[in-house]
Amino acid sequence: MSKIFISHSHMDKGLHDALKKGLVELGHEVVSVDSVSMGSNLSKELNALLHSADAVVAIITENSLNSKHVLNEIAVAQAQMDAVGDSLFLPLVIGEDIEIPDFLLDRFVETVPNLIDTRLNKVVSNIHRAIERHSAERQEKIKFKREQAEKLEVSKTEFIQDAEEKLNKRESSLKFSANIWYAAGYMALILGVYFAFFLINESLGKDFDTITIALLTVKGLMGVGLLVASSKYAFTLGKSYMNESLKNSDRLHAISFGKFYLQAYGDVVTPDDVKEVFQHWNINNDSAFKEIVSNSFDPKLLESAVGIALALSKNEKTSGKNA
Repeated sequence: MSKIFISHSHMDKGLHDALKKGLVELGHEVVSVDSVSMGSNLSKELNALLHSADAVVAIITENSLNSKHVLNEIAVAQAQMDAVGDSLFLPLVIGEDIEIPDFLLDRFVETVPNLIDTRLNKVVSNIHRAIERHSAERQEKIKFKREQAEKLEVSKTEFIQDAEEKLNKRESSLKFSANIWYAAGYMALILGVYFAFFLINESLGKDFDTITIALLTVKGLMGVGLLVASSKYAFTLGKSYMNESLKNSDRLHAISFGKFYLQAYGDVVTPDDVKEVFQHWNINNDSAFKEIVSNSFDPKLLESAVGIALALSKNEKTSGKNA
């Protein structure tokens, strides 16, 4: 059954013993300050007894109200029970015209004129029922918390597995795309170099007029420029995909840490703890693709071609005048 602490004045030991006898007969364990061994630290032992008790019965009489030690013991017991939350505090007023202390005004207080015969049996029965009801409620809370913990365990496991699976697939896809764009960049760069050497080789040892030179220059500029711009664009895309892949790896690392935390402290983890561990795993939503600007890849071929054509035209006019 339950462990009950009875707070009382030493002058009310007869009331304490009568109440203790009735509760013990119902199977409860009863303790009090009288249980403290001689020479022990009273404050420490009292706190230990209160902490281990399932319920506290405070006997309030004229004697206890006139004792600062008893009132202090009752106040400590009430505070301890409120702090624990799962324990029960039961004030019992015995006597005629007893003034209830201010700190008990918000409590339900049972009042009897004495503990004789039927009144004693009634008080013991009421305390027993109150403790049984409280115990049942506590067991229900424990059961509810256990069920919630089991649901949380299943839910968090499914969430972690689903998140890891999706992130692993995304990371593989991003790395594959990055490698494809890097390869395209290298190909475009190689083609650009090849095209430049091809044009140079075609023009060696030949005598071209100004218009032909201009056309070849524009042709070479456009070809090489487009290939170089394509290469730059491909390398930038490859870098963006790789950056996204690295971010994905960081998210997987964050989830792995959360997974380790849950495995290490799974028995004491609360929903708030789970939220705290996982809420920042995807905090960085900035995309590397936002930094890609079209102006960075525009080779401005038209402006260059017009500039070359104008320069060659001026050069041809100057040569004609000199002739």
